[in-house]
Amino acid sequence: MTFKNYLKLAIANFDKTWKLVFYRIVVWVFLFALILPFYSILKDLVLNIWDDQLFVEFAKAGLFYGQVVTGTFVSVLSVCVAFLTTLFTQYVWIGVYILIVLFLIRPILMNIGRYVVDEMMYGFMSSYAKLGFCSTFIRTLKKSIPYAFFRMLYCLPFNVGVACSFYFLTMAHWGAYQIAMPFVFLIVASVVLSIKQTFILGWGPAMVVYNENVFISFGLGIKAVSRNLKVAFIFSFFTYFSLTLFALGLGIFSLVILVPLFAVVSSMFETMFFFACQGMRYYIDEKTVLSSKKLEQQDTINKVKYLL
Repeated sequence: MTFKNYLKLAIANFDKTWKLVFYRIVVWVFLFALILPFYSILKDLVLNIWDDQLFVEFAKAGLFYGQVVTGTFVSVLSVCVAFLTTLFTQYVWIGVYILIVLFLIRPILMNIGRYVVDEMMYGFMSSYAKLGFCSTFIRTLKKSIPYAFFRMLYCLPFNVGVACSFYFLTMAHWGAYQIAMPFVFLIVASVVLSIKQTFILGWGPAMVVYNENVFISFGLGIKAVSRNLKVAFIFSFFTYFSLTLFALGLGIFSLVILVPLFAVVSSMFETMFFFACQGMRYYIDEKTVLSSKKLEQQDTINKVKYLL
């Protein structure tokens, strides 16, 4: 599949962009609602240790503004450590509850949205079917929930590794070379997260196409991606490098826009790339059906829902 065809498919499926973004907004509203009962406690803890000037400095911290951000990161991490220490010392059960909400419930719900996009993209590419987000969400819950849960478990050690690398790199004694810290982290994060992403690019699409369980689909996804592993890694590295670079360059609050954008791009790319690796036929528009140059696997009634 050429870049031109990727672009055409992305434009033709632009409606899925705002649907996924809206879904993620709804998820965040739900998460805030879960945490809301403890708002007063959390607010008091934050106000006791957070400095207004540091907040302003952190909000404006960005490499693109010509700033050395390492010192700001050190101060913010110190505040975060103090906050977590106080929280888990005085309100341990609230701390555990918030961890569950943010690091268990949140990624599961976000991954469900990713699976829904895989299903919608497959419907479009295989039979030019324009599936609704809500109807697809409800119809696929039986498959999307286990996928979302095990994808969260798979991603967890990679994400923890990146978070730990950020902490240790930030707190290291760089001396006169503080300017180098963000760029070292940029490379480390991009490589680690790219490895993570490369081997799960085909996981969701494999579940959709083959209708297998989450474990078999994981293997099928790796098998498909391995046919073009170089492209998979390059795409993953480019997207994570761009995401991390712009976050460091524009400041932490840019993630409000960058993360949903990344989620949309990567979710749509998954199914497109899977089709290309499998040599499957796909719709570009209502009247145009294309296939990859090397048809590595024939479409069958058992393996493809929407037989052309």
